[in-house]
Amino acid sequence: MNVWRTCLINSYYSLLGPLPLVSYSLSWAPTSFRNHHRSLLTVMSNTKSECDGGELSSPDNNSPWKSYKPEELSGRARYGLSISSVVPRPVGVLSTISPDGMINCAPYSFTSLAGFDPPTVTHGICMKSAGQKKDTLANIEATGEWVFNVLSKEITAQINQCSESLPSDVDEMEKFNLEKLPCDIVKPPRVANAKVAMECKLISTTKIFNDSGDHTTTIVIGKVVNFHVHETVLKDGQEENDPRVDLHKLQPVGRAGDITYWPYGAQEDNMLAIPRP
Repeated sequence: MNVWRTCLINSYYSLLGPLPLVSYSLSWAPTSFRNHHRSLLTVMSNTKSECDGGELSSPDNNSPWKSYKPEELSGRARYGLSISSVVPRPVGVLSTISPDGMINCAPYSFTSLAGFDPPTVTHGICMKSAGQKKDTLANIEATGEWVFNVLSKEITAQINQCSESLPSDVDEMEKFNLEKLPCDIVKPPRVANAKVAMECKLISTTKIFNDSGDHTTTIVIGKVVNFHVHETVLKDGQEENDPRVDLHKLQPVGRAGDITYWPYGAQEDNMLAIPRP
C-alpha cells in the first residue's frame, strides 16, 4: 500500500478510533454505500495494525542520520553540539558599567540582530556555573544600557582575553589595553578599535530555565539608539543618508564550534552575492 495513503487512513482511524464506528446504524443508506463503509473500516483496521506493528515507523538501522535528544546528553555535550551546529554566530563585544562606575567588557556569541525598525539586538547571557549572574547581565539589568561592539580581526586577540572569568572589580578594558571612547547617549564606553559600535537601551529580558527548573540563561533584547561607524569601513558610493558597512573593510569575526573563530575576516572566495527572486 502507498505509504502516504496508508498514513492518511491511519490518521483518520486514530481520530475516529475511540468512537464505536461499527455500531452506527446505516439502515437508511443504500446498499452500495454500506458496503463501501464496511470496506473502508476493514482497510483502516488493517492499516492501523500495520502501523502499530512498527512496519512504517520503525527506524532504519542503515540510515546515515543520527538523532540526539538534548535531555539525554550531558551539559557539556549539549553545549558542544549547539555551538557547532548554529554557525557562524556574530560576536557581540558588550561593554557595560555598574551603578558604582565599574566597567566590564566581554564577548558573547549567542548574539543576533532581531529586527531593524527599530534596530533590535539580542544576546543570550548564560549564568555562571554556580548559578550566579555574570557582570554583564547584572550591569544591564541595573542600568538598562550597554554597547554592542562588533568584533573584527584587528581586536580578536584582546577581546578573546576578555572572556576570562575575573572579579567584578576588574576593568577588562583597562587590563587588556583596550582604548575607550565615550558614547553620546549611554554611559558605558565603547571600544575605540571596534570600527562598528551600537549604543543600546534595554527593551526586555527573558529568563530561560532547564528541565530541572534551574535558571540557565537570560535573553536580553535591546534597542539600538545610536550607531558609530568608522569612516574607513564605510562602503564607497553610498549617499550620506544611506550608509552601509563594507564587509571587506570591516573584516568581521564570528564564532563556530569548540574554540574556533569563524569566519575570521572576509575573503573573496568564501562569499556569494546573489539577487533575490
